[in-house]
Amino acid sequence: MYEVQFSPLAKQDLIKIIGYLEEAFDNEIASEKIRQLLNSIRKFETFPLLGRPLMNVIDIPTDYMYFVVDKNYVFYRLEKETVKIIRIIDTRQDYINVLFG
Repeated sequence: MYEVQFSPLAKQDLIKIIGYLEEAFDNEIASEKIRQLLNSIRKFETFPLLGRPLMNVIDIPTDYMYFVVDKNYVFYRLEKETVKIIRIIDTRQDYINVLFG
């Protein structure tokens, strides 16, 4: 079984998502959406290859993988027995610029 860890930037992304959802919806709906997002991410503990290699869709060499949850891309990479969540980015954002500048 793999361990899931969040990078500091992924933690910041999660805080921003929570803030947005609490502002856009009532707390009950926001809590449910966050619970769904975190439950989807927890699937990596058992299925670390659930996502797809990011190199399949961009021309930048990277070991990042991605998985779509609702309206968010979850970018991660495998580090031994750990799934490191790198960023959680809204699908409407320019994720290439956010990830690679």
